Amino acid sequence: MNLPEFERVIYKRNPLVEVLCQLRFPPILKISHQEPVEFQDEIRFQYPLFETTQTQVPSEILKVAQQFGLPLQSDIAYSFKSEDKKWHLSITKDFIALTASSYESYEQFKQRLKEAVEIFDRIYKPSFYTRVGLRYQDLIIRSKLELEDKIWSDLIAKHIASELHDPQLSSSIQAVTKSLILKIENGQVNLNHGLVTIKEPSKNNDEVAYLFDADFYTEQKIEGDRNVWNVLDEFNKSARKLFRWSITDTLHNAMQPQSVDTTEI
Repeated sequence: MNLPEFERVIYKRNPLVEVLCQLRFPPILKISHQEPVEFQDEIRFQYPLFETTQTQVPSEILKVAQQFGLPLQSDIAYSFKSEDKKWHLSITKDFIALTASSYESYEQFKQRLKEAVEIFDRIYKPSFYTRVGLRYQDLIIRSKLELEDKIWSDLIAKHIASELHDPQLSSSIQAVTKSLILKIENGQVNLNHGLVTIKEPSKNNDEVAYLFDADFYTEQKIEGDRNVWNVLDEFNKSARKLFRWSITDTLHNAMQPQSVDTTEI
């Protein structure tokens, strides 16, 4: 899919609610059987909050195991969070992931991820990466953008949600949910988008918002640190273009775009 080029901007009214990067690798049993003492010691000033959780076993596997009386062993996930809980780093025997709930720029996110991955690689030495994923969740809330008087066809592009642009149909629509898997130059993107109902803490009533959930990934074997960052850089560019292609100029301008130096990624 060849997306059109757009000027790179950072929105002053940022619609991003979460950004997640996950790097998967062949299982390293040492992580499951030993607490990550050395790893924590190197990251604990950035991520002082620590907890362990049991990863969930898929329900279909759980049912089969129960029918045949098979033992099930849940994997341990180690979670490290920043003091303000806006950054969440987690590791298991087969992945490392970084989640940001207060995303400012790709450069900032990439730098924090790179620091963690370099420490992880030095301690655990993963053989290679089996999956690299970068996921963006944007939530369009009209009341936060002073767009309460706009209908969704004014904000969401026709080629991404044509039913919202149909005068006879749009007024009757209560929900829209779409799921697309698109092929891009160096991988795929699983794009889920549509109308969702949210609760605003400052309000008593619910509000309808529009969610874009774009998961960019490749399941090609990737060796070497540099190759991982090259893939993520391309995913980031594709994510920016896909989001801008999916919205109208009205929504774009309402989010107050700020130009970014084109020499940056």
